[in-house]
Amino acid sequence: MENGTAIKYFAGANTCRGFYSLFRYIPTEKTKRFLILKGGPGTGKSTLMKQIAAQALAAGKETEMFYCSSDHDSLDAISIPELGIAIVDGTAPHTIDPSIPGAYDEIINLGDFWDVSVLEPEKEIISDLMRQNSNWFTQAYQYLKEAYVVLEKLRWLMAQAMDFNEIRKLTHQLVTELMAALPPAEGPAKERQLFGSAITPAGLVNFYPSILQKVKNFYYLTGDPGSGKSYLLGQIRQTALNAGHDVHVYRCSFDPERLDAVVIPAIDTAFVKLTYPHTFSLNPLQPINKQITLSLGRYAKPVLLKHYAAEREENMERFWYLLEKAVEMIKASKKNHDLLESYYIKAMDFESLSAAQEKIAAAVFAG
Repeated sequence: MENGTAIKYFAGANTCRGFYSLFRYIPTEKTKRFLILKGGPGTGKSTLMKQIAAQALAAGKETEMFYCSSDHDSLDAISIPELGIAIVDGTAPHTIDPSIPGAYDEIINLGDFWDVSVLEPEKEIISDLMRQNSNWFTQAYQYLKEAYVVLEKLRWLMAQAMDFNEIRKLTHQLVTELMAALPPAEGPAKERQLFGSAITPAGLVNFYPSILQKVKNFYYLTGDPGSGKSYLLGQIRQTALNAGHDVHVYRCSFDPERLDAVVIPAIDTAFVKLTYPHTFSLNPLQPINKQITLSLGRYAKPVLLKHYAAEREENMERFWYLLEKAVEMIKASKKNHDLLESYYIKAMDFESLSAAQEKIAAAVFAG
């Protein structure tokens, strides 16, 4: 059987508002079983999910893979819609507890396979590493919060030069075209919200080529902060929902109150920001019907852009400096977390853990 399709997302993000979770959108109406993994670092939660995802893909199943924003090589969750199952790391900072224990969701505690006698002598070291980890993230969020203030200034400066009457005309035109293209709705609209990108230890990472691999019609929005991209996306989103159509929304991983992309599956269409750091390249073999670039910057008044140019440049440099400092803190936390994991790995009974992982995987595919 052909390999299944993997679709990559982030369900949580390190933002200017702290850690922001959209984990509630991982399960969908197709999810019949929801497994919540518990256990400390290094207990095999991500490894188990990777093994099950690999089996699902090998069996030709479409598999959703939700990566960790604090380590984008590690999984926070997977979902296999055809099997009706989702598996999630339910530990902090995205703590999850069962809502309908046994009948729908259940806890699997991989901490059952560690030897407490190995961990107890390391109690002070482990406690100190956990405290250090918290401190790194506190600093990262402080830098991101400061960067938000700078970005707000950048948006304000750009807004002074924008002709928003023209933006409203463009938005009205797009909404009119969208309404004409939408087929009659078949049921109540459902919205799913996730992140297509994240601020990670490796810097800014996005999964849009994976997320948008089935989309055939693209509207790319370009323009500096403050040019109206999020406003336009918000209008598109609301239009589709009001018309009764499902919408997939991708929030900004820096400021989750803003949108980066809106996908309308009914018409295979995506409206997505395509300014750095949201830039991406699609698979050249992906079948595409239409690609349209909407440059919102063209509605800026050149005289006013020139007037604010020096101040905008100064604030832009400050913004990226602060963002880089936040990444440094997140990277330091990742290094610290790896050290913390090493203490738990030494305490794990991997033979028993491996047997349990095989049993869990077998139950997943047994249905």
